[in-house]
Amino acid sequence: MRPRLLAITQAAYHPVSPAALLAAFLVVVVAGLALRAQRKRRQLIARLRAEWGASEPRSDFDWDLSSEAWKELDGSASGEAGTDDRTWSDLDLDAVLAWVDRTHTGLGSQQLYRRVRTGRSWSDDPSLDGLAARFRDRQDLREAVALALASAGKPVGRGLWIINRPELIQVRWWSWCFPVLALSMILSVLATPFEPAFLLGVFGLAGINMMVRMITSWQVPGILAPMGQMRTLIRTAEGLVRISGLEEARPAGLPEDLRRLRPLRMIASWISRDAFSRDEGSASFFEYLNLLLLLDANALLFGARHLRRLGGSVVRIACWIGDVDVALGIASLRAQPRQWCEPVWEESAHASVEGVWHPLLASPVENAAELMAGSGMIITGANASGKSTYIRAVGIAAILGRALNTCPATSWIGGHFRVRSLIAGHDDLSTGRSYYQVEADGVVELLNAAGSEEPTIFLLDELLRGTNSVDRLAAGEAILRALLDDGGHGQRHCVMIATHDSELATLIDYEYKPWHFRETITSQGLIFDYRRYEGSATTRTALALLEAAGAPKAVMEAARFRAESIERDTNASI
Repeated sequence: MRPRLLAITQAAYHPVSPAALLAAFLVVVVAGLALRAQRKRRQLIARLRAEWGASEPRSDFDWDLSSEAWKELDGSASGEAGTDDRTWSDLDLDAVLAWVDRTHTGLGSQQLYRRVRTGRSWSDDPSLDGLAARFRDRQDLREAVALALASAGKPVGRGLWIINRPELIQVRWWSWCFPVLALSMILSVLATPFEPAFLLGVFGLAGINMMVRMITSWQVPGILAPMGQMRTLIRTAEGLVRISGLEEARPAGLPEDLRRLRPLRMIASWISRDAFSRDEGSASFFEYLNLLLLLDANALLFGARHLRRLGGSVVRIACWIGDVDVALGIASLRAQPRQWCEPVWEESAHASVEGVWHPLLASPVENAAELMAGSGMIITGANASGKSTYIRAVGIAAILGRALNTCPATSWIGGHFRVRSLIAGHDDLSTGRSYYQVEADGVVELLNAAGSEEPTIFLLDELLRGTNSVDRLAAGEAILRALLDDGGHGQRHCVMIATHDSELATLIDYEYKPWHFRETITSQGLIFDYRRYEGSATTRTALALLEAAGAPKAVMEAARFRAESIERDTNASI
């Protein structure tokens, strides 16, 4: 009985082969990776849905990255319709863009910056607004596009635009040592199991390769940046092409551009960090492998010719991906609980704006604005009453409305305007110019800009502050009239000026309609409602504050008497 049982046991037992064990291990690994990828996809979709229409901006805005494409493709030029440096700073448009940006890629941030900085009208490309509308209406489409873009990530686009200058993509004659050294390393590693002496060659070549890589590292990183992004760039574009619903937004030559870039994608796969950027361990492994085999240097050697020849295709594809990302971000911005409107454009130099608000304020107060060519608004009121914030809000709405067909307001009905400002004056220590010289230069720039045929909103705050009253009033009147002067070409511009000078408002009351912001004085100090009211400010805030603070009665009576006397004399002389 026992021998028979033993025979049955032996017959039932079959040793598992190493191949079967390896296959089972691979199945488990692949299944684990698939489950991990599926879980990450679900998490990403949940995050994308939470971010859609969210009031809070993304926290990963990169100012240096966002301006790269503008600097390389547009030569840091804003153009006549664009936004100049002074206006960009006065309106704090870096912070505004950081708040507005809802893009998923660096390319999207760059295209967003380019559109706002150059003043290129959104209506110049009707397919983008149609695409934004489809994103609004189709959740499946926007999530499919967002997944494709999010997989590319924010870093894509950094250092890419050097490809627009092919003369910088050069390969030195000594670069041919890279493949020779890499091939020697591979052959030495393969030969070591058969001849241990080759192990010495492996160590020797490792030292040589690391030394060569360090010596040449100063030439590789800047030029290598475009090459390192080719795989991600092409893969993202191909993924977007396959999504149903983007057909109308595809450039005509996109399929041909993608076909021409296939060799670059294959070469770029040698140095792609996509699969190695998940954790520090795998990233470190890749870096050591890169040093030993000179992967990035070899990719540059074999890809430089393609980069120089195909730079135009790369630029077109990158710009298209960025524009799709911008359209998706604009659709998300419009879905916010806050009021963002799509302007109703008309062929005129006038605009009626309702409910305009400042996007950087947590609880902004909405106001209206009437922009009329050949006329202006002079806005008075106490410090911190909302004058400067109001004119900035109108300027921001004009710029975003033109560039993105979306502005922070209930409605905008009328024409396009470019914006020029002179608001935040200060000394320029780099050139040794005082505040007064900086402001004088700024005034001259605005007067020159008034000669343009482009309808313009001029924004000014406390013009010529700090100068004597006679000069300030005389020069202020002349400047404000000149900015509206048609010069024989027809009235095109409007002006908004915030000031404390009630006398100036009286001097220019024919061309400039007076408005004011009010304050209420309580025992706790000033209280503002930040709303615009017709007419000039009539309150004497300084006197009221002194009285509330306990100034002697005799001093206050003398001050009021003198203020009324000065006001009568001023009105009589005007």
